[in-house]
Amino acid sequence: MTAAGYVRHLRDRIGHAPVNWAGVCALLVTADGEVLLQQRSDTGTWGTPGGIAELGEALEDTLRRELLEETGVSPREPLLFTVISGPDTFVRLPNGDEFYQITTVYVIRQWDSDLRPDGHEGRALQFFPLDALPGDLGPVDRRALDLLRVCFSVY
Repeated sequence: MTAAGYVRHLRDRIGHAPVNWAGVCALLVTADGEVLLQQRSDTGTWGTPGGIAELGEALEDTLRRELLEETGVSPREPLLFTVISGPDTFVRLPNGDEFYQITTVYVIRQWDSDLRPDGHEGRALQFFPLDALPGDLGPVDRRALDLLRVCFSVY
């Protein structure tokens, strides 16, 4: 079952009630220290590419699938960076769905790509310097990028 199918199946049964979603986000970092963000279609805000795992899917496979779907990127040697979870990850979507995120964050320094937004989940893709990130990042994206800034000594 696809992640979207699973979400619909679950939401048909529980409505908008909060759930835990396990997923991934990708920090694609250029040699110049810029990071790729996508403008989300549902909220208009900027965030890291990624998404929730399909039932039984390995998280690295989720990473590869989501990146290819959303950005046209095939990562080479993704590096496990951190896991972000807890009460600060709560999200309420415009449609009323509520969830807490358990997000495995990967850093990707090399990739193959036909860089393009998918037009469904993301409107646009853009590389941003770590010291000039958009202000409207979600809680997981903000935490992941703050940790990345520390690693790159960008304050």
